[in-house]
Amino acid sequence: MTLAHTPLGTLRGAGSGGVTAFKGVRYAVPARRFAAPEPAEPWRGVRDAVTPGAPAPQRPGRMAWVPGLEIDPASGREDCLFLNVWTPSVEGRRPVLVFLHGGAFVFGSGAQAMYDGTALARDHGLVVVTVNYRFGLPGFWYGDGVPANLALRDQIAALEWVRGNVAAFGGDPGNVTLAGHSAGGTCVLALLSCARGLFARAAAMSPVPYGFMTRDEAAAWTAAARAAIPGDPRTAPLADLLAAEAAAAGARGPVGGLLPVAPVVDGELLPVHPVQAIRSGVAAPVPLLVTTAAEETRLFTAIGQPGLDTREIFAGPAEEVVAAHRGPARHLVCGHRSPMSHGGVELGACHLVDVPLYFGTHGTPLTGSGPEVDEQARSMSKEFARFCRGGEAEE
Repeated sequence: MTLAHTPLGTLRGAGSGGVTAFKGVRYAVPARRFAAPEPAEPWRGVRDAVTPGAPAPQRPGRMAWVPGLEIDPASGREDCLFLNVWTPSVEGRRPVLVFLHGGAFVFGSGAQAMYDGTALARDHGLVVVTVNYRFGLPGFWYGDGVPANLALRDQIAALEWVRGNVAAFGGDPGNVTLAGHSAGGTCVLALLSCARGLFARAAAMSPVPYGFMTRDEAAAWTAAARAAIPGDPRTAPLADLLAAEAAAAGARGPVGGLLPVAPVVDGELLPVHPVQAIRSGVAAPVPLLVTTAAEETRLFTAIGQPGLDTREIFAGPAEEVVAAHRGPARHLVCGHRSPMSHGGVELGACHLVDVPLYFGTHGTPLTGSGPEVDEQARSMSKEFARFCRGGEAEE
């Protein structure tokens, strides 16, 4: 067991695979429904940090069959503001990777196996932090005096925790890369303008750059959900909120051509659309890496969303973001093809196939296994870690 002496108190982690993991670390007090996150409180003594905290409330996800994304939706709790840390040592000052999970803003967790930070910490010397945050109705209720974009506010709170505490885990708070995949990557684009100063570089992995709601769209989505809740949404059983979330998603068209719900350009936390913020220079000009897969939408075809276009939703907007960004920027495309099929659809170079290659969590049926896959993963994780250490982002 290894101890991390943070400004808030002492945590006990567990060693495994050549690194020490601290899991289920509170970065905020227990979340209150529809309330902004508040900083975590100090404690006396030593707290065990060996078990991941509960994920955010969620319905069964349509991608829980993907190797590495297995999750029990029944484990979700409103008290979910936890993070996990993997470190080679609590001594020293190492580059930090803060990662935001995907899940279409309706499911997922920072503790899913695909995002395990062991390999990046052990093989590349990074301190890896994965974050839980609220999503769905608890994260994106709009109006009624509820702070907009609670999901983004949670992520900002996690970044503030990292700034104040990561040195106790051997991390350098001045050398933080903010990264995320899919919904998490979409959040990275938003945080370029609303969390400036909390990270030194950013990696948006398969983001949906146009996956943001207008205020009218957010109000209509929330109204559809409110109409499906039998009582007061502030006190209704969580099961009623999740059922209403499903009803609202069914009543509204997808955001950005793909997402059931998304952050709202509310004029306050997000004053302008994140793509416009990048174009105008409002977004932080930090080095930016944008990654996509060559056949992103094959995964969505496999779960019953046919007719989506990879270039329209992912590749084209990614190129647009990289071209418009005021700082160093680069676009990487993964062509590795999954050997898996689902629903009679070959996954190929689909959405998600690249994440375990970057993280070193490959070797599952999603990526396939063998020497060629190992070499691909070594190359991709090395390049990703190089960027996180401060390697140049420009082509």
